[in-house]
Amino acid sequence: MSSPSDRPRLVSDLPAPQAESLTLIHDLARRAGVVRGRQQHAPELVRLDLDRSIAEITAASRGVPAVWINQAREYGNANRVWRPTTVLRDPPKNNVIRRGFGRVVADTNRLVDMATVSVLRHQHLQRAGIESEPEPAVAHQLRRNMDAIRTRIIHTAAAIRMSPAQRVRAVTVTDAHLADRLATHSRLAVDDLTALWRDLATPAVAASVRSSLASLRRTTTPPTAAEPGLVMPPTTQELLTRAHQQLIDPTTADDPSTTGHRIENAVHLALPATATEPDNEAAEHHRPTSQPTERSLMPGIEL
Repeated sequence: MSSPSDRPRLVSDLPAPQAESLTLIHDLARRAGVVRGRQQHAPELVRLDLDRSIAEITAASRGVPAVWINQAREYGNANRVWRPTTVLRDPPKNNVIRRGFGRVVADTNRLVDMATVSVLRHQHLQRAGIESEPEPAVAHQLRRNMDAIRTRIIHTAAAIRMSPAQRVRAVTVTDAHLADRLATHSRLAVDDLTALWRDLATPAVAASVRSSLASLRRTTTPPTAAEPGLVMPPTTQELLTRAHQQLIDPTTADDPSTTGHRIENAVHLALPATATEPDNEAAEHHRPTSQPTERSLMPGIEL
């Protein structure tokens, strides 16, 4: 005989504030999908996506797991019905996806995805004859997210006392890595690529990073980039510039010596990490380490 906890969890099982948050996220995503179907860069989309981002942050503050927030957004984007009897996905047993060395590698890979998706989207905009950034607030938030993730990489590496050799393996981004992610994302349809870009740019990303940074900053003092011989993760601007260069000149990615690094990263992601980092759900204010310049990375667009 199964216990009540064994049955699927429904939206109607949630506390009212959580259920209301998910319903709002679904509705805003659905409405944005309808508008996007009529006009890819309609001004109304900026407001709808901003409202959805705020709704997602509110949901997270009410204790809604990220997997349910993603599910509500996905249902809305796909124009699927969201009702009280909708079955919610099982949240991961450990809310911290990866710890220690694995988290540093995962965050580095996430930065690569953000950079490559950004430059590919810019390429599509240029081909469509769009010279200025149609969603500057979202583009700015993506850079803030990248800055926040880079900061967490630095603090996590310090917290688990990464050796210089481990730092090199974990935070080095090769041309082959960039080329590989560019090739993967280039297979996406324009609408799917744009939707992925918006997801990577949601303010909830930086909010989640700040949550884990709170305890790390209380317990560690990260080294500075001026420390001799210390390998640091690439900056947001550096990564965007390199991704753009790789997109227009991919020949440098053919060096076979980079293959080992890519395989090693994949192995570390697949294996459980032995080191851990402290966690704390309390958020703290975080200022990004860099701000977009008046002149964007590429003419006519601020990534």
